[in-house]
Amino acid sequence: MDYAMITGATRGLGESIAKRFIEKGISLINVSRSDNASLRELCEERSVSYQFFQCDLSDPQETEEMMREAGSHVFSLNADRIYLVQNAGVVTPINPSGQVDNSDLKKSVHVNLLSPMIVTNEMLMASQGSSSQLIMVNVSSGAGSRPVYGWSTYCSTKAGINMLTETVSLELSKNGSRHKAIAFSPGVMDTDMQGTIRSSSEESFADVENFKRYKEQGMLRDTDTVAEVLVKLVTETEIESGKLYHVNDLL
Repeated sequence: MDYAMITGATRGLGESIAKRFIEKGISLINVSRSDNASLRELCEERSVSYQFFQCDLSDPQETEEMMREAGSHVFSLNADRIYLVQNAGVVTPINPSGQVDNSDLKKSVHVNLLSPMIVTNEMLMASQGSSSQLIMVNVSSGAGSRPVYGWSTYCSTKAGINMLTETVSLELSKNGSRHKAIAFSPGVMDTDMQGTIRSSSEESFADVENFKRYKEQGMLRDTDTVAEVLVKLVTETEIESGKLYHVNDLL
């Protein structure tokens, strides 16, 4: 049996990705701050296993300890494939540099970049000696490839995610590993994060009116559509390790 380990599967894109894996008969490991009863019920209906590891990904020490436990556990299951989807993320702080609260900045860096680095490190250590193939998917953003006024933290962390993906892939290739790592840019979606963006002032976020227009004109994709694209990509195609995939190119 294959397993999907997803960070932030409680709601939004993470929940939609989890549902798509379950519907394919793939067991779920949810790494989040809170549990998701509907995912647990869906796993029972589809006769696949469900496990929840409670973890605050803004806390590096907790992330390290929990992922050491979760990684050891999942690689003891002798799965053919383990899909690791690092989906958890925060868009705040939304403010130009010089007007950012440092505590918000640190939380963003911890959730968006440091925790994925720790999770990657722990999962690769746990994989040593296992015959299971690890497929790592890091959820990125278009903001990781271009500057956006008011998003210096978010842009920087997502750029870091892209480089983490490329570098880990290079290392895996040089070491002859069959594990793979890709990044996935999901585009603009109808999520709580979009609501946070739209509530920003124009002084804090110069593009706020564009994001309001996306909502008003129905230009935001639903998370189920994006999740279906991602899960189909990693389960039905031969992915290119190190590549940044864009949802617009796959629809």
